[in-house]
Order: sequence, then C-alpha cells, then structure tokens
Amino acid sequence: MKKIGQLWHSESFGQLVRYGLIGVLGLIIDYGVFYLLDKFGYHASWTPYVNQFISSNCGLINNFFWNSYTNFKVSDHMWRRFGEYYLIGQTTTVLVWLALLIFSTWLGFDVLIVKAISTIVATLIQFGVNKLITFKK
Repeated sequence: MKKIGQLWHSESFGQLVRYGLIGVLGLIIDYGVFYLLDKFGYHASWTPYVNQFISSNCGLINNFFWNSYTNFKVSDHMWRRFGEYYLIGQTTTVLVWLALLIFSTWLGFDVLIVKAISTIVATLIQFGVNKLITFKK
C-alpha cells in the first residue's frame, strides 16, 4: 500500500494526469475545428479526410506546446522535440486505426469499445515514449 501511495504522489503520475488533461483539451480542439470545417467549409467526397487531418493536427500542435511548457517544462530544441512528438502522435494514430480495422471491421467487436480501449492504450504508449524521448531534459 505504501508503494501505491508513493506512485500516487510521484512526479511521473502527476505528469500522466496532466498529459491526460491536456489530451482532453486537444480532443476538444480537434472536434471543434473538425465541426467548424465541416459546417462552414467546402464539401466534396474527400473533404472529411482533409478536415480530419487539419483538425487532428491543430489538437496535436496545441498539446505539444502545453506539454512542453506546463507539463514537462522544457523549451530547448523545440523543432526537434516537435518532430519527435508529431511522429509519435501519428504512429499511435495509425495503431488506433489498425486496432479499429482488425478488432472492429475484421473481428466484429463494437467500434466504440475498440476505439476507447485502443485510445487509452495509445495514450499510455505516447506518454511513456514522449516522457523518455521527446521531453527528456
């Protein structure tokens, strides 16, 4: 029980919680931009994919700066850090897409459950990799 208390009060746990909260903010920005582009933008068969690319990148950029300055408190080598953060973010996006393809499309599991579980797993992976690589001091 003492180890759980130590983990609960550790810097890493606090960073994980802040990472999650920043992620929620990024999700709100992602969906907000997507909605605005869909509601007021040009409409063609390819539009949702372009809108998704633009909106997810707005959320990702937002999250990078919040994590850099408020969560991990690093401000050096920002271009390199952003490149790493972006690559990690896009890699886990592909992993979620693959999970949806495999578990929902091919195996028939509920899409919302697969999306929720794969997003949680992807977020934990992102946090670990970003903490060890991108935001390493």
